[in-house]
Amino acid sequence: MTPPVIPLPYIGRNLLFLEEVLDELEARGITGPLLFRASEADKLARLLEHGTDRAGYPGERPWTDGPDQGRPIRHEDVIFATTADEIRRGERDPERSTSLKKFAVIERPLFVAHDARSFVKLCDRQYEARDPARKPAALLALFPVTRLDPIQGWFSEEAGLAYRALVRPLRGGAMVEVGSWKGLSTAYVGRLAASNGVALHCVDAWEGSSDEYAAHYRAMLAAEDVPGAFRANLEALGIRANVHRLASMEAAARFDDASLDLVFLDGSHDRAAVMADIEAWWPKLKPGAILAGHDHNEEHAGVMEAVARFTALAGRAVEVGGGSVWWTRR
Repeated sequence: MTPPVIPLPYIGRNLLFLEEVLDELEARGITGPLLFRASEADKLARLLEHGTDRAGYPGERPWTDGPDQGRPIRHEDVIFATTADEIRRGERDPERSTSLKKFAVIERPLFVAHDARSFVKLCDRQYEARDPARKPAALLALFPVTRLDPIQGWFSEEAGLAYRALVRPLRGGAMVEVGSWKGLSTAYVGRLAASNGVALHCVDAWEGSSDEYAAHYRAMLAAEDVPGAFRANLEALGIRANVHRLASMEAAARFDDASLDLVFLDGSHDRAAVMADIEAWWPKLKPGAILAGHDHNEEHAGVMEAVARFTALAGRAVEVGGGSVWWTRR
C-alpha cells in the first residue's frame, strides 16, 4: 500500500508543524507509536520504493556507529529518528537535535513518518529495522514541506499551542479571533478550524490600538501594508477566513447572540479596551462556549484587571495556560 504524500506549509514554528503532522495522520487513522525523520524532497521516489532514503545505493555499507559497532548491520537498515515527545523536549533544549531541527540545514525538507513498532532502538535516535524486507510497509506517510517566511508577530509557540488546544475540541459552528495583525496567531488555528468544520472569522481594523503600544503600531502601519501581509500569509498557508476589517465593537454587533463557539481576544491591552471587548462579545457566545485571550500577565496589567473584574461579576472561573493565554466559559 502506497503511503500518503501530504504537502504541508512550514513557517519555522516546529511544534505547530508537528501538531499539523499529527492531525493529518490521525485523520487517516494513523496514531502511532511513531518515529519521525527529516529527509530531502529529492529522495521522495527513493523512499516510496525502498521505505528508506538510505537504500537503493550501489554496494553494501556496514553500520559503524554507536554501541553496536562490530555487529553486521546494513547501513540501509538503520534510521536516525525522533518521537513526537522527543521533538517537544528538544524544543526546550537548544543542544538537543531532533528531526524537525534538521530543517535548518535542509534546503527542501521532506518529513517522514515511520511505524515505530517496525524498529528496535540501537541507541539515542538510532533505530534498526526489525525486518529489513518490511521497511516499505513501515513507511506511514511523507510530508513534502513548503518553506514559508516566518510571520511577524508577538505570539509565542507556547501561546499558539494553548490557543490551538482551545480550538481542537470544536466541531462545526463558528469562532472569532479579534486582533489578527499579520496572521501569526491565525496560523495556529486556521487549518485546524477548517478540518473541524469551524467557520473562522478574523476581526481587525488595522488602525492601531488604544494602549501603550499605539505609537509603535501606527509606525508599522505607516511603513507597511499590514492587512495585505495578513491576507498573503493566510493564502500561503491555505487558510480561508472570513475577514472583517472593522473595530471590535462594530464587528460584534454583526453577530447574533448565542451564535459563537469561541472568541479569542488579542486587541488593545488597556483595561478599558479589554473590558469593552469582553462585554461586547460575551453575549455572542453560546452557553458553555469559550471566551479566551492573550497576554494575561503582569506586563499587561490591564488585561488581568479587566478579566478578573468581568469574570467576578459573571461568577465565572478563569484559567490561564501556556503563553499567558486565558479562558473562561459562558
